Order: sequence, then structure tokens, then C-alpha cells
Amino acid sequence: MGNRSQEQHSLLTDFAQSSAYSEALRTFYANIRFQWENNSSERPANAHSLLIATPVAYGDYAAVAANLAIIAAQSGSATILVDADLRSPGYQQRFGVEKTTGLSDLLQDDSLTGEKIAGALQSTFVPRLRLLGAGTAKSQSTALLFSPRLEKIVKSLGQLPGTAENDGRVVIFHSPPVLAGADAALIGALVEQTALAIIVNHTTRQQAKQAQEQLQQAHARLVGVVLC
Repeated sequence: MGNRSQEQHSLLTDFAQSSAYSEALRTFYANIRFQWENNSSERPANAHSLLIATPVAYGDYAAVAANLAIIAAQSGSATILVDADLRSPGYQQRFGVEKTTGLSDLLQDDSLTGEKIAGALQSTFVPRLRLLGAGTAKSQSTALLFSPRLEKIVKSLGQLPGTAENDGRVVIFHSPPVLAGADAALIGALVEQTALAIIVNHTTRQQAKQAQEQLQQAHARLVGVVLC
């Protein structure tokens, strides 16, 4: 696999699987899976999608979704991590993969197909975890997420075929902070569930409440809070 970059040091669930942080995320993911199993009749082919959003920016907030995706993959699920932070992308560098076609490119593709979406996924150093990076399009702004292609991309990612050893499919989205614009709300309206990442000693009660209200106005299905 070669040497990993400095960006990758924060993927704690891959390097320190017994840390308290990793265990907390595992507990959260187990609770999410329990909800999915109880509502399995509502979703086809065991496909599930989840947005991890934070009210406001802080340090390395992108690590929460990345680590949760690693946990999902380690649990046996065919997992796709989507970098939908077109304002400040970084997962391609973090996972040490080439910056190539990604979400921003697909959103501007007039002839978008399921095959193109599948072709944009990149394997990572974590078994069963693939990445849909932010992409190479120069215009990486919120405006792209208003494209009707976003819904097609979300649906297609959940319908890609898995393999025999995979226990279902999980698609985890990372977005810009909720209060930074409409990005998180646009994605939250399309995915199955949304969780708020609350940063201890950073996120205020008012910020958390405003983020919750903004997501609810977009009809996002809030299922819990991740304390980081």
C-alpha cells in the first residue's frame, strides 16, 4: 500500500481500533444498523444512505464521516464514502488516491449514467471501502448540488451491485457544515438518514438547534447525534 500521507493520521479507526473515539463511533454505527434492521422492509436490497453533518466548522470535522465509513467497511458492509464538501474537498488526498473524476464532475455531466457513477468510485487502503471524491470540476460550489442529477447519483450509489461477502451496502456522505449554506440540507433531503456531529466544547446549544431546524425544514430524517 505504500507510505500514507500526513493527512491520513486522523483516520483513527484504521490505526487505533481500540481507542475510546473508535469505540464511540462503533457504538453509534451499531445503533444505526439496529435501526436499519428494524426498518429493513422500507429499503430495497439492504442499501442504506447516511449523511454526517456538523452545525459549524471546526478542526478536522471531515474525519468523523471518514472514520464512520471505515467502521462500516470493517463491519463487513460494502461501503461508499462520498465527499460532498465541494467548498473544501480533501478525501482524495486523505486516502492517498488520485484526484480524478468525482461528484462535481458527475453533477455537470449531461449524459450521466449509472456506469459513469460506478466508474468514478476509487478503491482505498481499507478493504470494502470505496471513495467518490469531490472531483476535478473547477466550479465546485453549492450551485452544483441543486442539479437534479444529485438525486440520481444518490439513488445509483445505493443500487450498485455488491459481492457475496458483503453484508449490504452503506453510502456515507460528508457535507459542509449545516449553517454554512444549503449543501447539507440538499443532501439530507435525499438520503435515508442524517446524523449531527456535535463537537464538545465547540458546538453551542444554539448552533445545534439552528442546524437541527434547518435540516428538519429540508425534511431530512435526523436519527441521532455523534459527540466528538
